Amino acid sequence: MKLTTRGRILAALGLLVVIAVIAAGAGYFYLRSIGTFGTSEPGRPVEIVIPEGSSAVEIGKLLKSKNVIESTLAWRVALFLEGGGEGIEAGRYEMFTEMTAPDAFALLSEGATVDFVTVTFPEGSWLRDFARIVGRDSHIKRSDFTAALSSGEVTSSLKPESVETLEGLLFPSTYQVIEEDTPATVAQRIVDEFERKVASVDFSKIEAQGYSIYDAIIVASMIEAEAKVNSERPKIASVIYNRLEVGEKLGIDATVLYALGEHKEELTLSDLAVDSPYNTRLHAGLPPTPIGAPGIESLRAAADPAPGDLFFYVVGDCEGHHAFSETAAEFARDKAAYQALECST
Repeated sequence: MKLTTRGRILAALGLLVVIAVIAAGAGYFYLRSIGTFGTSEPGRPVEIVIPEGSSAVEIGKLLKSKNVIESTLAWRVALFLEGGGEGIEAGRYEMFTEMTAPDAFALLSEGATVDFVTVTFPEGSWLRDFARIVGRDSHIKRSDFTAALSSGEVTSSLKPESVETLEGLLFPSTYQVIEEDTPATVAQRIVDEFERKVASVDFSKIEAQGYSIYDAIIVASMIEAEAKVNSERPKIASVIYNRLEVGEKLGIDATVLYALGEHKEELTLSDLAVDSPYNTRLHAGLPPTPIGAPGIESLRAAADPAPGDLFFYVVGDCEGHHAFSETAAEFARDKAAYQALECST
């Protein structure tokens, strides 16, 4: 039977309708399969910590990483349907794995389920600084935190058996502390975060030269104490490793400050002569332990120093940049140039 022109148009329209229905159905079932629609069948409980300043997209990625939701696409659809996630507060939430995105969104919209305080530890902090800050900003006493660090209850896989202190093995960052936290749980959380950061860095180049990861952490701690500009960290690392290779004393004043146990702006001649294995003006080689908590950029620099034969550096301007050199003569010139500057304090 031959179709008329009108019949062919109606047939084509009918076919398009069928295709659209099939596509819509397939799309619905796909979105349902990734948790966009339907009812949650929650799995195991999981605690979610949403940091201050997190965007709705970042929250979705966090929920996906913790298996709370199946897909970030489902989360974006839920955000669109609910009008965005700007109202989600930072904090700790008691959630479940295998939730649908709308159910997860609804739970988060109710507000944080656990009260917390925010505690921030600056890069380069000593253990005593960690204890002082947590004692100042949370319910945990300074002395109890210090005791937990030395009790053996807090452990790090990065600490050699011959080393007794966790100095340099706590990651300087911002943490949320709840009332139920103990000194040991907070300390272990900070130590665990440092282990995760170290695991994200490739130390193979340094290990191939005979240095351990702990050696590199010690180097990173000195970089952290010395550097004011990120781009200079690999160069400072280069100076340290080059001096170690030839047995030259490191001569890093930050190690003297650590030996003194004081945060000082200037060192006296008697300070520089302090009898301590941490005084790298007197003793060649690395100090016995890190001299503070290095951040991620210093860890990366310690793992991948700048190439070349740099052996010296000195402050080069009033903004804290350094001048780097290969020879003693160049170093003397750079030092004299800095001393001739008139930097306002």
